[in-house]
This record gives sequence, C-alpha cells and structure tokens, in this order.
Amino acid sequence: MSSSRFPITLLLPLLAFFMPLSGRAQVDYRFAQFQQNPLPVNPAFSGIEDFVDIKLGYRMQWVGFANAPTSMFLSANMALKISPGNDFKDRGVRLFEANAYNEKETSDEFGYRKGKRQGVSFYMLQNQDGGFSNLATYFSYAYHLRITNQLIWSVGAGVGYEFNKFDPTGISVLNPTNDQAYLSYLNNRNQKSNLNLNVGTVIYHKQFFLGYSALNAVSYNIGGSNNFFNEQVSQFTQTVQVGFRHKWKYGYLITPSLLLRIRNENPIEIIASIRARVHDKIWGGLQYSYLGAVSISAGTYITKNIGFNYAYEFPTSQLNRNTSGSHELILAVKLNNKNYSRAYLW
Repeated sequence: MSSSRFPITLLLPLLAFFMPLSGRAQVDYRFAQFQQNPLPVNPAFSGIEDFVDIKLGYRMQWVGFANAPTSMFLSANMALKISPGNDFKDRGVRLFEANAYNEKETSDEFGYRKGKRQGVSFYMLQNQDGGFSNLATYFSYAYHLRITNQLIWSVGAGVGYEFNKFDPTGISVLNPTNDQAYLSYLNNRNQKSNLNLNVGTVIYHKQFFLGYSALNAVSYNIGGSNNFFNEQVSQFTQTVQVGFRHKWKYGYLITPSLLLRIRNENPIEIIASIRARVHDKIWGGLQYSYLGAVSISAGTYITKNIGFNYAYEFPTSQLNRNTSGSHELILAVKLNNKNYSRAYLW
C-alpha cells in the first residue's frame, strides 16, 4: 500500500510519556501525560484517588501532516472505601501505638489511601489515523491492601471491547488485482472486533510508586472476515512504571518518573519525566523519550475541583522537518471531593 500508518509517538505511565507504535489494528494510548490518566497503562491505578476523578482529553498529533492522527479519551475513576483508614485504631493498639492512633487520616497528602478499599474505573479511547479508525471501551477493578501504615499494594484487572475499521478510500496498491488484503477491504471486509484483558499491580507509598502491567494479556477476536486484518491483533505489551514524590519545604512537590514499555520484536522503550506541582495550584513537566520526542506540559486549577492541562510534544527525529509538533488538552474534574483532597498523581 502506498499509505501506511505513521509510527505513533506515545507517552505513558508513571514517567514520561511517548512511544512510536506500528500496529495498525489496535487502539493505542498516545497521550503524553500519563499521570493525568494512568488507567490505560495499568488497571491497578483504579481507585488511587480520594474522589471521583473524571478526565476528558484530546490530542492532535504531528500537526502539518495530511490525515495526521488524532485521539480522544474519556475516563472516570473512583475508590470504594471498605475499611477505616487506620487499622491500628481498630485493633485497639492505641495504648502501645499512640502515634498511630493520633495520626490524622488526611495527613501527608495520603488521605484514606491508608485504608483497604476497592477501586473501579471506566475509560473510552478513540483514535483516527488516516484510513484507520479505532474505538475501545474498558472497565477495570482494583483491590488496595495496606501493607504498612504508609505502604499499599493494589492489584487490578480490566476487560475491554475494541472495534477497528479501515477505510480504503484513496488508498492505492502496486498490484490491486492480486492483493488479497486490498480486495477484502474493497469488499467491505474492513472491520474487526476484539475482547482484551489487561492486568496490573502497583505498590505505592506517599513518597514513591512502582507498577507493572500486562496489557492485552488475552486478546480474543470476535468479529471480522478479513484474515489479514484479523491478524493485526492488539500486541501483548508489558510496562513498568516507577516514580518518586519529593515534597520540598517551600510547597513544591517534585515527581521524577520512568516508564519501560516492552513489546515482542520491538526495542524496549524508555521514557523519563520530571514534574513539579506548586502549592497545589499550578504544575508543569518535562518528558523525554530516547526513541525521538520531547514534551513539555503545564496546568492549573480553574477552581478547587476543576483542572486544565496542556502539553506540547516535538519529535527529535527527522519527523521534525515536516511537522510543528503535537498538541493535547486535558480537562480534569474532581467530584465528591468534600475535603478538597489532593491528587496522588496529578
């Protein structure tokens, strides 16, 4: 085919966020601001925030290219508290652990994350890339178990439905009469659907987090008569996320992070980022991928419970000769945030 999918710069989880992708029949999370929406990266982050966390995002990639990729997402994430935040109190050890008994549940920006609870989340992703159109909807669940007073272990899983479609209009091939894949597309055999399973785990503390996830651990094709298209399955992808949270005495929260993304027959993607939040009012970040992209981001709270974030990404590869970069916008809303809790990630 004379038209093929561009490699996609993708930035993700707990660390920076971009990475080039080449699969043509799968939904890819391309946003550069992983901490704003970690659910597509690791389902174990479901319920990590102490409020109902709603996000809406839009990305314009490689501005200047004809039919350049665009992406949108909508997500909702909430915790279901199932035990008090301080189990020491429940065990009646206050006579021996006075500090634990007297400790406030909202101290150290950790809120009731100290308690055992469940988390649920939902997100929808939509990508348009030339003739390829992808839509996915996922539901995830996570269980958070406190290991120590400040250390929590979360295990999660998510199941999703993925719909892929290819429009061959405007596409030409060298041998149209002998190209079976092309002929299948012309005969309206250009759709496929998958059911996918994601699993993951996160250990997090008020000062750090460490996560691992297996995306598309199971992928089952449930529709599509084009064998070539059906073979373009969602790739099994492993990611490792690690980050540190350093609270500076002047009201700064500094969060350096790193993401490793591993796919078969692809180089390991390493993405690094550093992020700073000032007095819970404004924040900014810088991300770098050795595979060829740099991203800067900044955001602020419009109200105590509504935040806005913008990121600009510029390729450091030869793509920079043909594009002015990528832009993305994210609107974040906190609901049921009676105590005006601070976000763990964003």
